[in-house]
Amino acid sequence: MGEHTKALEYNMEALEMMKKFYNDGHPDVASSLNNIGFIYNVMGEHTEALRYLMAALEMRKKFYKDGHPDVASSLNNISSIYDAMGEHAKALEYLMEALDMMKKFYN
Repeated sequence: MGEHTKALEYNMEALEMMKKFYNDGHPDVASSLNNIGFIYNVMGEHTEALRYLMAALEMRKKFYKDGHPDVASSLNNISSIYDAMGEHAKALEYLMEALDMMKKFYN
């Protein structure tokens, strides 16, 4: 758990730097939010992971208006959290949205 705590600390610091350098809607800020969500997931703190992953998703949706692989990735990550929480129907909903977006983007 100690290494995860350190990783979380460093990523929180990176997020603050990104917010100072970029505006809040920049994809790099969303990536930092996504990374923090991933760390919380690994630590088993799914509610906190979901909070950061949802923030990353909203930011990416605003930046990439017509869909993008990064948005699909966020949807997939959120699906994984819901699955880990036992909310399989919700997980499937996000996963299907991610799949549809990827099909549209790459076809």
